[in-house]
Amino acid sequence: SIKQCFVCSGLLEEFSNWLTRSPALPSHLLRFMTHLVLFYRSLGMQLKEEVSVDVLKAYISLLMREKHVDLIAFYVSHLPPDLATAQYALFLEEVTEAEQRQHCLELAREAGLDVAAVTKMVVENIRERDTEEFAHHDLTPALDTGTSAEDQRKIDVIDWLVFDPAQRAEALKQSNAIMRKFLACKKHHAAKVVFAKVPEDSMREIYRQWEELGLDTPLPAEDENAIREHLCVRAYLEAHEAFNEWFHHMNSPPQKPSLPAQAKFTEKVAYEMKEKEYQLEHDSWTGRLEALTEDVKERIYNVLLFVDGGWMVDVRQDTEEDPERGHQMVLLRRLCLPMMSFLLQTVLQRTQRHQESLRLADIIASDQHRLYEVFSKDELRKFLQKMRESSLLLLDKGLDPLG
Repeated sequence: SIKQCFVCSGLLEEFSNWLTRSPALPSHLLRFMTHLVLFYRSLGMQLKEEVSVDVLKAYISLLMREKHVDLIAFYVSHLPPDLATAQYALFLEEVTEAEQRQHCLELAREAGLDVAAVTKMVVENIRERDTEEFAHHDLTPALDTGTSAEDQRKIDVIDWLVFDPAQRAEALKQSNAIMRKFLACKKHHAAKVVFAKVPEDSMREIYRQWEELGLDTPLPAEDENAIREHLCVRAYLEAHEAFNEWFHHMNSPPQKPSLPAQAKFTEKVAYEMKEKEYQLEHDSWTGRLEALTEDVKERIYNVLLFVDGGWMVDVRQDTEEDPERGHQMVLLRRLCLPMMSFLLQTVLQRTQRHQESLRLADIIASDQHRLYEVFSKDELRKFLQKMRESSLLLLDKGLDPLG
């Protein structure tokens, strides 16, 4: 009746006033207000939406503070859809334990929330709080920057997207975005951990789900580009790891034994035995170095000469423009490809492969790959200086200084 609506309207006005008072309302009163709003709604009564939402939000905030995990999804589900997604995403940001996360998602499904939208928002909320500059600090080879607590938070947030196989494409896109930032800051270990979070069957699962739809068209461009970017990151991380392994081995040769001056007979016999052991160890070390050198060469060239247009270059252009992603991928090419070239130069020069080192210059200068475009003037100057060193060493050996 009109009288009931009038009373209800007046009561909600009073509720609105109470919510603005200080100190905060007692929990039992807030619970009563919330249940009264839900009761009136169940009767089909027209309530002031703004006040109803404020009451629900206040009670949900109370439940979050008091960690009533099992109740939150139910009350959030009575908010307008967009707001419900935002509120539950806010709550999930503070849930860190894996089993608890899965439990919270089950509660969200039971309450009818859009779980995919919620988990995507959780990841984006944490990503967007990152204000770190998108750039390398220097050109020091193979040094890894440490992982901070905030980095770990970004790493762990990917878990929200791997519970449901239907979100594999989203997991790939979000993990790519996080790894782009880590690679730019030389946080290779952090990027590697994020990469490992994405299930190995993700690409196969994305194609399988698309085929199940029965559409006789290629995979959406956005998904195909995300898969390619994921493969680009894998190639880069594998190359970086191979270099670190080579670098560690190169700098850990077996130590040659020394014979003391005026050595006694027994000392000479012991020395000869140590000399034989050393020779065996050195031969083994040299063989291992050869294998590691070939491996790191192959992996770095996989990055420098990445198939179908180059590393961090999309093949499909028929997609919605994402200026931020496009800008980051261009910057990553400028940050990472010169770095890879310098690492390869280090490998070739330290292993006396100066002719191969000079051939690298031809690849950088070739119009097919146009890698020279990603070098700054200082980087090109440094690269040419290294080439000059190789040429002089070849000349000293009586060989062709141009390789």
